[in-house]
Amino acid sequence: MDVDLLAPATQEDWYPTYQYLRDESPVYRIPGTDDYVVSRYDDIMHVLRHQRTFPAGSSKRRSLAAQAVYDRGGWERMTPLGTNPPVHRHYRALVDHFFTGAGLARWRPVIERFIDEQFSSFERDGEVEWSSQYAVPLPVRVITHMLGLPEADIPKLKQWSAAWILPFVRPLQPDEDVWVAEQVVEMYGYLAEQIAEKRRSPGEDIITHLTAAELTGEDELRPLTDQEIITIVDHLFVGGNETTTFAMTSALWVLLREPGLYERLGADPSLVPLFVEEVLRLESPTQGLWRAVAEDTEIAGTPIPKGSSVHLRYASGNRDERMFPEPTAVRLDRANSRRHLAFTLGEHQCPGADLSRLEQVLTLQEVLRRLPELRLDPERNDFTHVPMFTMRALKQLHLRFTPP
Repeated sequence: MDVDLLAPATQEDWYPTYQYLRDESPVYRIPGTDDYVVSRYDDIMHVLRHQRTFPAGSSKRRSLAAQAVYDRGGWERMTPLGTNPPVHRHYRALVDHFFTGAGLARWRPVIERFIDEQFSSFERDGEVEWSSQYAVPLPVRVITHMLGLPEADIPKLKQWSAAWILPFVRPLQPDEDVWVAEQVVEMYGYLAEQIAEKRRSPGEDIITHLTAAELTGEDELRPLTDQEIITIVDHLFVGGNETTTFAMTSALWVLLREPGLYERLGADPSLVPLFVEEVLRLESPTQGLWRAVAEDTEIAGTPIPKGSSVHLRYASGNRDERMFPEPTAVRLDRANSRRHLAFTLGEHQCPGADLSRLEQVLTLQEVLRRLPELRLDPERNDFTHVPMFTMRALKQLHLRFTPP
């Protein structure tokens, strides 16, 4: 049986397809291609553990016309935070401390202030379109502040961010591929100006830190190039807002569609972090990502030739009953919830995973405190998703509540 992974009906409700793939074809070759979809949790983990055989990225290349756009701009489309060992850990060491432990705690007062401001903008209305009025602006304000970029530039930053992720959403037509390249080159030029400004007037932000940082290699210690800083920053900016937006919207949908869940969390807010993990598992904002194949190998007995690509379907692994009993249920007592793959696992785990978790937990705590009698608007929601191959996002989510 062939599976149409690009069909709108499939993308609206991936989960029957995932169940079929896990049961009948756990390593599925997309017809007419050298692309393989891996859908079981243990097989995904096998790929993640063997990075030499399955390096980050895809065997695919952008079009010559799109590459020409980068060449004319004098830029290279590189992803330092997506490189492979041993180089990868040296780049990650430059930024990871901003997003974990004490480094993340430093940003918490700012995050709480932004959360308060976003709630204050609608809490007296008795209704809100959650995605556009909260889930989009909150994460982008946070990552913009952390990077040290002007908040007034958020509209164009979001435009570039949307272009950046488009190749992960669906296959692009040639003219779309060129448009994405043009948008990314425009973003690179903007970031180059911001880097120059940080060198003139340093701040207490991530970009300033990167302008002064030195990269530790096997035989060298050197400053980062502007190209490296720019592509680290674009990775952090996009990763720091898009997926958190999607997860925050799904969280409210799950919270209010499951009978008694809103009341249960309201009575015991200490359960909120566990609920966040279950939402990330059930409605993973990143459905999957590509890996290249560097040598002839096999996965679960299926031969995979060198030069192929494998698509690790994290969202399918997150509903694999072999790993997560009762996989479709929200279980706040699930012992292995944090073993989900929504942020992937291992060396390439999303650098902003803990930041996203913190934003989601603080947001839900405010929801429970400030939006009494919260409910889904029965007249304005159809709960449909944006058609996307790699990501999952509700188009909108209308809520009603009792204003103060």
